[in-house]
Amino acid sequence: MQKEDIQEEKEVGLLFLANFVHQVVNPLNGVIGTLDNINDGTYKGAIVKQKVNACRGQLEQCVTLIRNLAYLSDFFFDVSDKEDLKVVRENATSSLPQVIIEAAQFFQIAAEKKGIKIELLDPIDQYKIRARHELLKQVFINIFDNWVKYGLKNQTIAVRTMVNNKDDLVIDIVGQSIGFNNTDAERLFEMGFRSKEAHNTVAQGSGIGLYICKQITTKILEGRISAVHTTKTGLTTFRISIPQKKWLL
Repeated sequence: MQKEDIQEEKEVGLLFLANFVHQVVNPLNGVIGTLDNINDGTYKGAIVKQKVNACRGQLEQCVTLIRNLAYLSDFFFDVSDKEDLKVVRENATSSLPQVIIEAAQFFQIAAEKKGIKIELLDPIDQYKIRARHELLKQVFINIFDNWVKYGLKNQTIAVRTMVNNKDDLVIDIVGQSIGFNNTDAERLFEMGFRSKEAHNTVAQGSGIGLYICKQITTKILEGRISAVHTTKTGLTTFRISIPQKKWLL
């Protein structure tokens, strides 16, 4: 590897780490604020349980993100001599729709506040994905996080799974959102990128969520992830395609 390439990889790794820390610290600060409000009596009665449950969801998300940092670090550093990681990676499996259901539960309270419902179509269809459960769940957590932030109020987000004529397992997440210019569709999955529409809706954001989605989808699942917005209908579709060698019934 050339010296310039090594330096570029280090810079990418440091940028990734900075964004990653930002995404973990934000929900932790939210938990601290909520606990302070409980302690000083701002939250009382039944709402306390609701806030505690929300805190638990935020902490679970942080734990998952931190755990994934160890897996994703494989992409920035040479782990060719770590056979144990290869064995774990090759033998791990996760189950759909269970992983989707678990990811949706992270955002149940936040989604309800906006009148958003996440509905899994064809929930009886069962697929085994050749990937670690935590990594696959992180893909859906990050996508649903985007829906809660940028989805329109009072709607149902539909999650549909199907097998196409190439035997790829295709997962579509469809609903109405603030949208984005389709010329930015590919850039949505770049580290640190946030569309103009996203900036105008939520001032702060790490721009790391969809980047993680792409890393897991392409490097672990050997598949593809894309997004498209239709201005006329207001519908946004995230599509994940997993090749046949990475899934089975």
